[in-house]
Amino acid sequence: MKITFLVPMLLPMWGIASAQLPNARTETVRIEGNCDQCKQTIETAGTKKGEATLSWDADTHLAELTYDATTTSADAVLKRVAYAGYDNERYLAPAEAYAALDNCCQYERAPQAAALTADGQGTTHGGHQPVATSQQSPIDGVLHAYFKLKDALVAGDAKSVTAPATALAKQLGELSAPAAKQAATHAAAVAKAKTLDDQRNRFVLLSEHLYSLTKANTPSSAVYYQHCPMYNKGKGANWLSQEKAIRNPYYGEQMLTCGSVVETLGGNGAEPHSHN
Repeated sequence: MKITFLVPMLLPMWGIASAQLPNARTETVRIEGNCDQCKQTIETAGTKKGEATLSWDADTHLAELTYDATTTSADAVLKRVAYAGYDNERYLAPAEAYAALDNCCQYERAPQAAALTADGQGTTHGGHQPVATSQQSPIDGVLHAYFKLKDALVAGDAKSVTAPATALAKQLGELSAPAAKQAATHAAAVAKAKTLDDQRNRFVLLSEHLYSLTKANTPSSAVYYQHCPMYNKGKGANWLSQEKAIRNPYYGEQMLTCGSVVETLGGNGAEPHSHN
């Protein structure tokens, strides 16, 4: 009922957002949260330049989502929001993502969300919708940490790279697989690097080890192995992404969409792609 009454009020804003995105689609979605700090985190997680914009209302818990249907989807956006710690109408946040929220942002979770356990099963809204929990596959939590690091490199802010790289190194270090230990060493090297160029250089080897680890431990959702042919004086470099659209961590805004998908891992099964 609430959504029915609020949708007409949002219509004037849709035209503005839609004009900024080609092939735009707009939906009204429910996302849990408490305060202005939640609003900033939710909108940052859901918004990507040239792909999607998300505007969330703390009073109604409703968000206006506008996205380019040729490069992303509502599912992809809401999954990012869930990984940021916020339950929504399609995905529940991983327990560790919710626990990492500041106290003021820890909204009251529905019983089925609070009951998520480490059994890998996941509890769903209405018994049929997916749960964005990193406990579905052993590799999922590691990839979540890796994607935060990758996004920081895309943003091109060296200071914001250290924290996610450190967190990833710690998470990898807790795994027993030799490939995980090697990847942890490279993640720690990224964390210690002082310049953006050095961080990106060290990210190359980290990504190769993460690829091997992901290949051996199927993730619950699709992961895209992507390639930039220009990096390292034309030798090229690879990385993993949770989205098919290219957002290059080696060049950031300089050449944001330079690259191609080499292979799809997880989700509905591995799928190779050709690239030049």
